[in-house]
Parts: sequence; C-alpha cells; structure tokens
Amino acid sequence: MSNQPGRNDPCHCGSGKKYKNCHLREDESPRLVAPMFAPADDHEGAVKLAIDWLHERHRKGFRVALDCQMEDIWPEDVPRHTADLNAEALEALQINLTERLLAEGEMQVKGAQRSINECITGPEGARLSDGQRRWLVQLGQRALRLYTVTEVRAGVGMTLCDALDSEAPPLVVQERSGSRNARPGMVLGARVMHLGNHLELSGATYPFTMLTQQRAIDALRAAGQSGGQVIARAWLRQFLVRAELPRMIDASTGEPILLVTDHYRVHDTAALAHALAAQPDVTGDAQAGWHREVESDDGALRVLVSINPGKSAERIELFCRTQQLADAGRLWFEGLAGAAVRHLTREFTDPRSSKQSALPAVSEAAPKLPPEVMAKAMEQLMHRMYARWADEPIPLLADQTPRQAMATPAGLERVKGLLRSYESNEAEMAQRDGRPAVSLGFMWESLGIAR
Repeated sequence: MSNQPGRNDPCHCGSGKKYKNCHLREDESPRLVAPMFAPADDHEGAVKLAIDWLHERHRKGFRVALDCQMEDIWPEDVPRHTADLNAEALEALQINLTERLLAEGEMQVKGAQRSINECITGPEGARLSDGQRRWLVQLGQRALRLYTVTEVRAGVGMTLCDALDSEAPPLVVQERSGSRNARPGMVLGARVMHLGNHLELSGATYPFTMLTQQRAIDALRAAGQSGGQVIARAWLRQFLVRAELPRMIDASTGEPILLVTDHYRVHDTAALAHALAAQPDVTGDAQAGWHREVESDDGALRVLVSINPGKSAERIELFCRTQQLADAGRLWFEGLAGAAVRHLTREFTDPRSSKQSALPAVSEAAPKLPPEVMAKAMEQLMHRMYARWADEPIPLLADQTPRQAMATPAGLERVKGLLRSYESNEAEMAQRDGRPAVSLGFMWESLGIAR
C-alpha cells in the first residue's frame, strides 16, 4: 500500500495534526525537490521491467492481484457481464490498473500478503537501475489525487490545482502528450512525481468529463482518506454508466432552469421602443436589445426578461430562464406593448436535453444572421452576464468571489484557470457557430490581472 498518509490521517512527522494541515503542502511543493531524484531520462523502462519481473517471478499472484484491482474499482451497481468498453477505454484501463498495482497493490508471496512495490524494489526484486528504482519507490509514495487544470501549454505542460484543497499551492508539471488534449477547467486524477528540478505526471491519468467531474469531487470529499479507489471507480464509471445532466435551479425563483423564448412580430417599432423607454426598470435600446432588471436580496441586479432583436427586422424575442418568469414576463410585455406586437410562438429548451419544442410553429424560415452580427450580439450578452462576475460568489472558488479568492497565490491561479476555461468554451462555441470569438479581456481587466 502507499506509504503516504491520507489527507485526514495523522501527519508522519508526529505533530498530532492532520496530514493536510501539516506537511501535505511541503510534500507536494515543487520548491522542495530533493537532489536525490534522478534526471528525467534515468527512469525510462522502469514500469516495463517491473511488469516483466512480476510475470516471470509471480505470475499467479500478479494475475490475482490484477483481478482484485478490477474488482476494487468496479462500480457496484454495474454487472460485469454487461460492460462494453471500447478499445481506447480498455487500453486506458489497463494502464491505470497496472500503475495502481505498482504503486499501492498487494499480492500473495509465500502465503503472506506483501506490497508489490516493495517486492519489486527490494533486495530480491527486479534488476533496476538506480533511477528506475527511485522512480518506482516514489510511485509508491505519491498518492493519487484529484486536480483541476488551470493552464495548458500544449506539448509542454500544465498547471494543476488541488480540486478539494483550495489553499494548496498550484503545481506546474511537465507533460508532453497529456497536455495536447487537456483544456483549462477539466478535472483529472493523477500522481505528481518529483523529477530532477521539475514535476511530472507518473503516466496513468484519470480525466473526467464536464458531466462527471463534480460527482467525482463530491464522492472524494465524502470518502476522506480512501481517495485512490474513489477516483479510479468514478473514472471507470464514466465508461459504463451514462451521466445524467445536472438539474439546474434558478436562485431567484427556486424553479428548475427552463429556457423559454417567446417570438413576436413587431407591427410598430417606434411605439414599442417608446413604451420600453418609459419603464424605469428597463435598460437598453432597439439595436442591443432591452433588459428588465430587479435588485435581489443580495444587492445584485438580476435580469427578469431579455428582449432581443429577432432574426429579421420585424421580429423580436422575449427570453426568460424559467417557466414562471416567462409567464409573468409575457403578461407584462404584452400589456406594455399592446397592438405594437403580435405573439407568434413559444419555444422551450430544457438544458438537460438537446430537444426543443415550440407551440405553435413559426411558418416563415428566419434568415441566419451574419457572423459579425452574431459576434456583436454575443459580446453584448457576455458583457451583461459577467458585468458583476468579479464580486459574485462562485462554487468552484469555494463560494468566494473572484476578487476575494485572488488574495492568495493559490486563489489567484484558480481565478485565472476559471477565466481560461471560459475563454476555451467561448472559442469552441464560436467555431461551432461560424463566428469570430468574443474577447473576454474585460473580465481580466475588471480584476486588474494579466493573462
């Protein structure tokens, strides 16, 4: 088993404190790399030599231990005979199971359970170079932890922040292959290894999708010290059980989020603009659209109704984020606009489903907006959405505001990582929509930080 204590175990120094409150940060800090660690190329081939030795000297014990590892991480609610993993998933599973065995597995040796890592690296173990032995010994000492990627340098490396400990310092790791597919905001399980004067990942990684990463974090937080098994099981579960989209609740109404858009034909543009301009709680204009806002109990302004330009000059769209707000918004808008507009259709979009429904259907096909118009509209929307972002509590920042979180070096890196993830998502959406990406530089500037 791993010689490193769990986060909530007593620290190895004998202070009586929990490990996470004592030497955890020192043990994982890149500044405290001892000179005993070998250069990066000195450990090459260590894993292969270890596996070959196990097959040669302990074939049966190794096979039984591998089966036990599979049983250990297999989700209890998924029958083994129903599993259907593709070739890529099977390869990743084999890599991760093998490294977990070398790091913390046990097997029967002459009638007794022994650490596989100690068998390989001990006096009677595999013939290894000093660098290979140091690598495998360190592998047994490094716990599998869950990290959030905050910065990616493709083909070079990544910056990782502990997904549970918001005060842990960021770790800058060299990672050539894994960094090519990583993106800011993703969560992955990994062992971080000290090598020479830098950090690297051990080889096996446990990446999580956007739909499953919060469940993995919650499960690990509930489990406490038995993190490796929890991470591995949650990772494997992604391939076996279809993830459900989270149920999103609107903070102001307590209702489930249901995106509702009412489409209108405008008969009198001037009358509509005049009626909206007379409302003290409405801001905007015909070009950018209007917003009806209300001040919430926490002092933040929240949009009740968005009135957006439609896909043609004589169209307009009323957008609300819940059914309740949409019903109230429609009554308010039609009472205000009167004969200046005529309702055409209501469209529902459930964020938990890719399906949309509309009653009744709009007869005419609306023309697609030019890319530059789409980009301008998206830019205006983002400026409104993130206008107060810097001072609103965010769950991913331990319910701190970005301005509060950035007071520490660890918090600052997490804020930057969040901004980079927003930019990455916007770049993907822009490519999908065939429009220029919107710059989120205003969000960085609002906090006074550089990229």
